[in-house]
Amino acid sequence: PLSSSTPPPSNPEDMPRPPMFLTKEMAFGIQSATELFVRHGLGKQKLKDISKETGDVKTLVSRWQRMMEAYLGTQVHVLAGLGYKPNEHGLQLYNQHVAMYIVHVLAGLGYKPNEHGLQLYNQHVAMYMQNAEPDIQEELRIGTRDLWRFVLATSFNLSTEEIAASEMTIPEARDAMHKVSQKMQSPEILEAIAGKAAKAPPTGNEGMDMAMKHQMVQDKLVHDVYLGGEPSLVEECGFQKGEKGYVLMQCVMAEHQNDPLVSQYVGSAMMRILKSAGIDLPEGPLEG
Repeated sequence: PLSSSTPPPSNPEDMPRPPMFLTKEMAFGIQSATELFVRHGLGKQKLKDISKETGDVKTLVSRWQRMMEAYLGTQVHVLAGLGYKPNEHGLQLYNQHVAMYIVHVLAGLGYKPNEHGLQLYNQHVAMYMQNAEPDIQEELRIGTRDLWRFVLATSFNLSTEEIAASEMTIPEARDAMHKVSQKMQSPEILEAIAGKAAKAPPTGNEGMDMAMKHQMVQDKLVHDVYLGGEPSLVEECGFQKGEKGYVLMQCVMAEHQNDPLVSQYVGSAMMRILKSAGIDLPEGPLEG
């Protein structure tokens, strides 16, 4: 009988290949297709399912991870149609191409972020963006921002008015992220992470061990850094206590993630956090 599935090509040259660069039409087309699925398709269904569990701060990390899986999974689905690998590397390669397009470096840049170096990559993008065509840069930025706000609002039952009311200026965002960075690098946080990582029994699977460490780091960041203490860090930064304050703060800080100083604060703190958890930070690019 005839099979409906197509066997993978045996010749590597016949494998799907991503474009060498993006045009303006491709960049906006990808953004529009992603928005279609997130606002009206399976992406929205998944976000709505997550929103039914809003309120239990104990499950905040797992719900945040499911939200990111739904959001990034939609992007990966769209990008696969252009030949990008349907995985994290394909998404990184696409983001690299966006940066290349924005600064008119359409080929031969030679810079590829690895999975542990996305913060450095974001810093590079911020520098590149200074040379972008202002109208193109702003339109893409606003489109990405508005879709991210929709994802958060839908997943955590927020209103766009609440998000807009929480906006920060760049100096305010820098001050808030400096507070976050300082608490992340406090001895009690680093020692707690190192102690918990040391007690984690090995599974015999390196990938599984690494995933467990990342999960532990995320739990500590959310519950001890942002939400722990009286008052909590989110309250010190001007947001309300608990889950809603955390989500609003993340939404607002995303607006300023490419600011060089904000990136520096986050990057230096995460390096120390991951080192304490025993998570290696290999150098060098991912190969496409």
